[in-house]
Amino acid sequence: MTRETPESSQAAESSQSSRPRAGAVPSESDPARGDRAAAVRRTLPAHFRDKSALADTAGVSWAGRDYATSPFPGDDGSAPAPLAAALADVRAGHDADLRRLAAALRGTRLLVPIMAEATEKGTTAHGLTGDNGADMAMVMIRGADGSSALPLFSSVAELAAWRRDARPVPVVAEQAAQAAVQEGCTALLLDPATPRDASGAPIVLQRSILWALAQGRAWTPPAVDPEVVAELSRITALVPGVLDLEARPGSVREVDLAVRLHGGLDADGVRAVVARLSEALGASAIVAERITSLKLVLEG
Repeated sequence: MTRETPESSQAAESSQSSRPRAGAVPSESDPARGDRAAAVRRTLPAHFRDKSALADTAGVSWAGRDYATSPFPGDDGSAPAPLAAALADVRAGHDADLRRLAAALRGTRLLVPIMAEATEKGTTAHGLTGDNGADMAMVMIRGADGSSALPLFSSVAELAAWRRDARPVPVVAEQAAQAAVQEGCTALLLDPATPRDASGAPIVLQRSILWALAQGRAWTPPAVDPEVVAELSRITALVPGVLDLEARPGSVREVDLAVRLHGGLDADGVRAVVARLSEALGASAIVAERITSLKLVLEG
């Protein structure tokens, strides 16, 4: 309950007396106001003047559109617990080959950064320049070698530390990987704003993990991947002069491929076998999808 002073009572009476009568249109209660409204309406773009309840503000019909609820209704923007634990293991040096991290990524929520990209610019009568139209574009990072990586984030805080003007779009990791493949990316970059210090750094998920996620399958390090082992056996039988191929974890490349050749080959013969082997490896879809990079190591 409020206490009303004489001054406030008079003001209330004055305010009530100046109100338009019920049902009056602006021009009836205040002709000047009606003129101003008409003038403003004339200056609006056509799609605003002719706006229908059946279309949005751009004049595009609502017909045929669908509203989908978020697949992450309880998401508060923090890193999902299994992913946070896997990231902590990697940064503590307990998951050097990223096998546990790759497993934790399956089906988990990640954030893809989307940024506005002007598609049309205009200048007002007063000389002000602005964007008349914009599209939302997915961000990619291009390396010095020309390769592209899709940045992904475990949390809103990690995204804000990278670019505060980026909009977070939540997707499952498999969808993010599929988008990256479609855009020609060869890697995923997880939490790129992480400081490079003793406690951690951005995590690069190479092509073999990217393709495993995109295909919805579990990732296995290629050196122990049964599909890779079987493919190397097939190539061994296919290329004359090759006695055995063995994939091992690489120190520089993802895989060191130990190559044993049949005896009795001279230098030209070795070069010819290696050339045929390289061609067979390059033509293999399994090698391309499951091995990011390899180095041939001749033995014996």
